[in-house]
Amino acid sequence: MKKCFLILLILYFLTGFAQETVSMPDEYYLQKGDRLSIEVMDHPEFTKQVQILPDGTIEYPILGNLRVVGMTATELGDIIKENLQPYVPIPIVTVYVTKIYGQNINIIGYVNNPGNYQIFEALDIPDALARAGGIKNIRKVKYVKIIRKNGDVINIKLASLWFSENINENPQNRLKLEEGDTLIVPPPVEFNWAIVSALVSIINISLTIYTMFAQ
Repeated sequence: MKKCFLILLILYFLTGFAQETVSMPDEYYLQKGDRLSIEVMDHPEFTKQVQILPDGTIEYPILGNLRVVGMTATELGDIIKENLQPYVPIPIVTVYVTKIYGQNINIIGYVNNPGNYQIFEALDIPDALARAGGIKNIRKVKYVKIIRKNGDVINIKLASLWFSENINENPQNRLKLEEGDTLIVPPPVEFNWAIVSALVSIINISLTIYTMFAQ
């Protein structure tokens, strides 16, 4: 009984102090501004939290300034491991990306889950809409709109995006959302027939009164 309790206690502490990381594709390449956690087992002096500087480098003990932009986390770990061998007999190095810098898009309007979404590469429009839970009622939407980070506005017909006969030749199908872009799905315009009926009634009464006094 005591042994089981001890195992549960160890598991509790392990999960409680687990490293928070960002879920991403296996081939993610490091970019300027990313935050990294570099862990060297049993060597806290080499375990560091760093951010990639605007020049694409990080500052790390022994290595000094190391250019890391364009590497994967695994490649960076291998380089650090190799350089630590004179100081650590068998270095066990793990590199985590804890935060991607500025890679976000906005999806707003007539979708099920509007909001801000993190991306790791340029995203095409169908995938972006899927991230937001899809369009509430696709039959009611004729077009979507992209507002680029620089302010450019692009209107895209959904019919040409998904149902074109030459879908691979349509330039709009090659449009992708990039960091800082906003995808807008305009809500459909729906008539309030009660208001329309009331307006028609007012117009008819006005015409009747006008006709009576005009005679």
